[in-house]
Amino acid sequence: MKSYIKAIIIFNKNGEKRLVPLKQGVNIITGESKTGKSALVEIIDYCLCSARCTIPKGKITDFSYIYSLIMNINDDIYIIARRSWETGGKMYFSKENIDFDENTLSLNYFTSKNGSNCKDVQLELESALGLSVTNLATGENLKNKKASLRNMVSYLFQHQNLIASKFALFYRFSDYYKRKDVIDQFPVFAGIVNQEYYSDLITVSDLEKKLKQQIKKQDDDIKSKGYIRENLLPLFEDYYALLGLEFNKELKLEELLITASNLPEFDEKKLINNETIIERYNNLNKQLEELENKERNIILTKKKIEKTSVTGNDLNDELKKLEQKTNIASVEVSKYICPICGQNCEEISKKDFEIQKATEWLKKELVVTKKYTVDFSEDIRKLNRELSKIKTEKETIRDQLDTIEKKYFTLKEVISTKEKVDYAKTRIKLHVEMIDSGIFKTKAEDLKQIREQISEIRKKIQQFKVKEKLNEAQSFLSKNMNSLAKTLDFEDEFLPANLRFDLVDGTFDMYQKQRNGEKIHLYEMGSGANWVSCHIALFLSFLRYFATQDNSPMPLIMFFDQPSQVYFPQSDDNLDKVTQKDIEAVDNMYTTIFNEINSIGEDTGILPQIIIVDHVDGKKLLCKEEFEKYVRCEWRNGEALI
Repeated sequence: MKSYIKAIIIFNKNGEKRLVPLKQGVNIITGESKTGKSALVEIIDYCLCSARCTIPKGKITDFSYIYSLIMNINDDIYIIARRSWETGGKMYFSKENIDFDENTLSLNYFTSKNGSNCKDVQLELESALGLSVTNLATGENLKNKKASLRNMVSYLFQHQNLIASKFALFYRFSDYYKRKDVIDQFPVFAGIVNQEYYSDLITVSDLEKKLKQQIKKQDDDIKSKGYIRENLLPLFEDYYALLGLEFNKELKLEELLITASNLPEFDEKKLINNETIIERYNNLNKQLEELENKERNIILTKKKIEKTSVTGNDLNDELKKLEQKTNIASVEVSKYICPICGQNCEEISKKDFEIQKATEWLKKELVVTKKYTVDFSEDIRKLNRELSKIKTEKETIRDQLDTIEKKYFTLKEVISTKEKVDYAKTRIKLHVEMIDSGIFKTKAEDLKQIREQISEIRKKIQQFKVKEKLNEAQSFLSKNMNSLAKTLDFEDEFLPANLRFDLVDGTFDMYQKQRNGEKIHLYEMGSGANWVSCHIALFLSFLRYFATQDNSPMPLIMFFDQPSQVYFPQSDDNLDKVTQKDIEAVDNMYTTIFNEINSIGEDTGILPQIIIVDHVDGKKLLCKEEFEKYVRCEWRNGEALI
């Protein structure tokens, strides 16, 4: 995922604007205290659809009417803007050509556009990033929950009060539910899993609930059989005794039920002529036919969705191949001169024009076909669930039909004038009807089928190798952190660094593992130098990890706010208190950041973006020349964001 912020632009109501230019790679905004440096992270967060506004009140909020980000996502330009919180916080989201010049953006750009609510823009931005997991509700009684852009930001921001904290590593982890969602959704952000994975988990969960219910019912049936036989047997004895016939008392329950359908002196004709029963029987058959029609339509819809997905992917792949060919054959000159006669070759120019038009058409066609390559796993899962419901309804109706057939079309009613015989017969009928209504409907083959379905889906889930990939990610982060730690400032007791980050167990805890096996957690470490070094090592490692993952939708953006604060005082009047050791530590910190960002670009082919705001001007550092190369704004001597 190639993504970075090209500019942060703020407008007031009169159209005046403040622009902070940014690039891929390292960006430094340096300046004195109270110049608006730390407000930049809050502005970015606000424009990334935050549910609240944390931009510091004062000069910035008094000036601002619209805050905006110009973002490059996979070589498409997106303008993400938001009105100030005081004016309602409405948002704007639009896509522009890759050559869009952020310097030309004006307040008039937004006047002709209708503002959108924050949630709608969030969905648009998530779609642009490729964040398409819409349902992670795999547990019991969970509402539909989606992977969210708002949970991504915890990996992007290291605020001033966070980057040197020993009590917290991640942005907004003080909220229990926020922390849980950020941790749970890491496999999505890493590109390890997609919606198909979660849809399969949901399906397995539903099937396991159904299996549990069926097993319980089967167990209940077994316990009930003995009790029912004990109560049913005397009724048969009474009935046969009244008729003067012998009765076999050793019959099992199943045999009793068979006998109940063949009782002597049963009048079938009387019941077959019952018009009400015949009408109900016909209505049930009609309902069954409607369900079967509905079932056929859903199966047809499933096939169409599956075909659409395959067709869309195939077409998209072919168009991408064609796009690569047109890029190779791109037009590089506007005019052709014959080398022999010196005349303009209009025919070649005309061909070039046709190639350009075809290329433009191809790009538009790729946008159109994009919607046909969406993951339809969740839609298919919902259709499968609907099919399962229809199957249950059909079985219920068939059972009712079966009951009517047994009760009125097969059984024989006693023809007797004796009230005792009629009474005994009625009691047998009532007990048998209760049994036939579904008390023993659990079948061994049904349980077998459910278990086979669960087994088959679990095989699909295992193909994602989630646990293995999480273990690989954990090892990757630890290895990279310890590599970075060699040039960061750690106390001697924590050297050589053996930093660990618990990803697999879901705690997201960071600690130093000593040679004796003791774990020293971040909150147990002394010195601000250790804390800030741990934060920098971890989040640069996250940035490298996400850059190496082909399917990761994570924006490759990192924001460090005042990383030098534990070494350099924020007031320039106190610079004489800075020791040479502090200068060397800050120099090593910046050199480590510069080298790691550029190394990630070289190793992955994608240069991530890091934005650093700091009061350090870099003039005392050994790396001052490289530092100055990355400075985008310097706010001193009256210069500020606003």
